[in-house]
Amino acid sequence: MRRNDSKKAFTMAEVIITLAIIGIIAAMTIPSIIAKVRQNEYRTAGKKAFSDLSAAVQTANLKHNMPVENYINASDVDKAKFYNIIENTLNVIKKDVDADGNTTLITNDGFIYHIVNVNEYYVDVNTNSLPTKIDTPKSEWEKAQYEDEADLFENASWSKVELSDIFYIGFNPETGKGIVLPYIDNVINVAFPNLQTNTP
Repeated sequence: MRRNDSKKAFTMAEVIITLAIIGIIAAMTIPSIIAKVRQNEYRTAGKKAFSDLSAAVQTANLKHNMPVENYINASDVDKAKFYNIIENTLNVIKKDVDADGNTTLITNDGFIYHIVNVNEYYVDVNTNSLPTKIDTPKSEWEKAQYEDEADLFENASWSKVELSDIFYIGFNPETGKGIVLPYIDNVINVAFPNLQTNTP
């Protein structure tokens, strides 16, 4: 009696259908995974930018007796002294001016700090490319739908945040306490909702 040595195998049609299903699943899930990875990178970079700038502000306060809250309404000459300390502490490699006329400080890690006042900064943390000058007005930077008052170190706040590589770093005008948030319009009122008057 002859043995049947033939082995069962997938047909070409079955292979193609399987690959198509895998491709569809990958197309649906990969963008979401990439977005989460990128968001985590931005979050980590936002924390670093906040930490670096906070350290610079603390240097001005502790080593030079220049607390940030005393310089918010200071003369341009006095503010320049404060900014000089910030610049020297942040490892700045380039100084520029943005489209709104604010001074920008580009650091060696690729972050771009846009100075609004001694207690208010916007930072672009996208380090995926070389530092570039931003020509877009800050009013058009919004990438986050952010309504909570918690800062980015609270996980709950990130459930409402879409991809954002622009952050607001502010220091309370009354106490000097710092906070970092994904950038949105009117962010000062989100950052410090209990202030009687906010900085311009």
